[in-house]
Amino acid sequence: MTVPHRPSARRRTVALARSLLGLSLLSVPACNGAMGGAPGMDGGKDGGQEEQEERPTPVLLVTVELGTIQGQIRAASTIEAELQVTVHAESTGRITALELEEGDEIKAGQQLARIRRDAQSLGFERAETSLADAQRELDRVEKLLKQGIASQSEYDQAKSSVELAKLDKRDRRRDLSNTVVNAPFSGILTRRFVDEGAFVSNGAQIFEITDFTTLVARVYVPERELDRIAVGQPAEIVGKAAKNRQGTGEVRRIAPVVDATTGTVKVTIGLPDTLVGGTTGFLPGMYAEVTLTTEVHENVPLVPTPALVHDEEQTFVFIADGDRAKKVLLETGLSDDEFVEVTKGLEAGARIIVAGQSGLKDGALLLEVDAKGKPIGGDANPAVEGDVEQPSTLRKATKEGVAKAG
Repeated sequence: MTVPHRPSARRRTVALARSLLGLSLLSVPACNGAMGGAPGMDGGKDGGQEEQEERPTPVLLVTVELGTIQGQIRAASTIEAELQVTVHAESTGRITALELEEGDEIKAGQQLARIRRDAQSLGFERAETSLADAQRELDRVEKLLKQGIASQSEYDQAKSSVELAKLDKRDRRRDLSNTVVNAPFSGILTRRFVDEGAFVSNGAQIFEITDFTTLVARVYVPERELDRIAVGQPAEIVGKAAKNRQGTGEVRRIAPVVDATTGTVKVTIGLPDTLVGGTTGFLPGMYAEVTLTTEVHENVPLVPTPALVHDEEQTFVFIADGDRAKKVLLETGLSDDEFVEVTKGLEAGARIIVAGQSGLKDGALLLEVDAKGKPIGGDANPAVEGDVEQPSTLRKATKEGVAKAG
C-alpha cells in the first residue's frame, strides 16, 4: 500500500517544535507581575493594596489533522547468501589448469581447475592390471574345479580376489576423477584461494561459489511482534553503508522457535532479482536496515510527538481553549518518528501546543506566537509583545527553529 506523503508544512512544524523544545524560554510558565493599583474610591479599602495582573505564556500552536500512519518494525541485518559453498581439493597435487577469476559466472558441472594426475593415473593402471590377473586366476581355478583338481575353497578365494580388485579399480578411478574440480552449482566465483602452479593437498580450499539468487536478509523480531508478521509480507530494505541501494523484499520464512535468551524470532527476508548484484544491487556481506510494515491506519487524528507531555504512565497534550490552556488526557495508537495516532481524547481540528507547554499549568493564560516569536493577531497587548521579543534566548530559539524547519 502506498502511503500518501505528509505535507511538508507539517514536517516543518514538527522540526520547529523540536528545536524550540530544546531551549528553555518557550517553556517558561505563565508568571505574575506586580502592578500598582489606584487607591479605592470608596475609602473603605486600603488604597495601597496591589492588584496582580496575569501575564500570558508564549506558545506555538498547530491544528490536529487527519492522516495516515504506519506501524513498523525496524531491524539491522547483514545480507547473506543461503547457497554459498567453499570448494575443496579432493586430491593431492599441483594445480595445472586454473583460468577463472573472482566475479566470473559459472555453470553447474563446469570445470574450474585441474590437478596434476600422474600418481592417480599410475594407481588406476595398477588396479586394472591387478584386476586382469585376478580374473585370469579365477578362470584357471574354475576349470580345475570342474576337473575335480581344485577345491571349492580355492575357487572362493580366487573369486574374492577378483571382487577386491574391482573395488580397488573403482577407488583408483575416483581418485583420478577427483583431479578435476567441477562446480557443484551455478553461481558467481566470489573467492579464489590458490593460483595456477600451487601445490594443494586433499581438503585444501580452492574456490568459494555463491548463488546470488538466494540472497536474504535475516532479522530478529521481538516475540511480542510475532503475530503481526506473516510469510509473503513486504519488507523495505535500505543499504546503510552502500548508498543508492534500496527496494522491497518479502518475508520468506519465520523460525518456528523463539530464542529464550533474547526473546526474539528469526525472520528471513528474501531479496528479488532486481536487488541483487551489479552496481545498484546488494552483495553478500553488505549492511542494511529492514523495515517491516505491520499495520496501516488511514484518516486518523495525528499529533506531532513534540506536543506530548508524559506524566508517569499517562500521556497528555495541552490545547488552546480560547486564550487558556487545557490539559487533555490521550489514548494513543501507532507512532513513528514524527507523529502519534490519537485513539481517544482529541478530534481533528483541535489546536494543540507543540512548543511552550513544558511547565505549563492547566488554565494558564496563553499568547500565541509565530515562528519568529511574535504574537499573532492585531489585538495583542503591545506591552506583552515587547516582553516576548526582548529576551535574546527567545530570538535565538526562533531563529534556530526557522533554520531547522526550513
